[in-house]
Amino acid sequence: MKRLILFLLPLWLFADAHIFVMHRVNDFRYPTTNISSKLLQKDIKYLLKNHYKIVKLSTLVNRIRHKQNIDKYVVFTIDDSFKSFYKNGLPVFIIYHIPFTLFVYTQATTEKYGDYMSWRQVKECQKYGELGVHSWAHPHLAMLGNKAIIKDTTKAIDAFKKYLGFVPDMYAYPYGEYNKRVKKIINKFFPIICNQNEGSVTLNTPLNDIDRIAITGDVNIAKKLKITHLNVKNLKIIRNKNTIKEISGYVNKPLINIYITKMGWRWVKVKNEFFDFKPNFTLKRYRNRIIIRYNNKIDTKLILKEK
Repeated sequence: MKRLILFLLPLWLFADAHIFVMHRVNDFRYPTTNISSKLLQKDIKYLLKNHYKIVKLSTLVNRIRHKQNIDKYVVFTIDDSFKSFYKNGLPVFIIYHIPFTLFVYTQATTEKYGDYMSWRQVKECQKYGELGVHSWAHPHLAMLGNKAIIKDTTKAIDAFKKYLGFVPDMYAYPYGEYNKRVKKIINKFFPIICNQNEGSVTLNTPLNDIDRIAITGDVNIAKKLKITHLNVKNLKIIRNKNTIKEISGYVNKPLINIYITKMGWRWVKVKNEFFDFKPNFTLKRYRNRIIIRYNNKIDTKLILKEK
């Protein structure tokens, strides 16, 4: 009976959408956060040729909220409001009539930092896409106390009110860094929050914890589109301060591959859909990824090293 019910369900209920994040365009001084306009055009042409639906983040969010088909939906998000996007990226999106979502680094824009857009330029971008908040001072939020996080967030909100007359309902973490405490505070101000954990989006994706895939350098977008969500149930990551003691959960796969930054990949057996991995690994970096993978299906979590 269970198999019959699954067979009768529309296939798109199990489909994945993909959200890409980019920063600079044709600014080759910073290769780790840059994409060329030539490659950007190539990626867009590939998506259009293969009948992907490129939409704003708000459009995808509304479809998720209403449990509508998101199969082959793609979103381009741009973090930091760099001037190089305005000069070299915006014209590409205009030529191909492609919408986007721009997350504004508000202090850099307000105080006219050299590499960043002005509010006039941000407003012009809004004509072709939509805007979100990317903090005031672009801090490492997890390193701040609660009051400092709230102060930074309210300053960003006030800047939007002053220069544009409205406040977006979307936020992207600076550096993609967050923990439960940070998430709880930011979520009081914004219902839609983006991280930078590589992964796809499904109809069950929490709207306050949306994964995005970075596109930089000579990244192969066709390969990135093959990434789908690995449904890990009851995932538990047990740590003793900065040592990852145990990773466990339920997954309907025979074998999985688990990665921790600086530890590398380890094969883990699954028995009766349950896995229990005890790496006893001490974190080496401030920002760490835990990736659980089966073929192209992945689930990614960010773990920050405590002081």
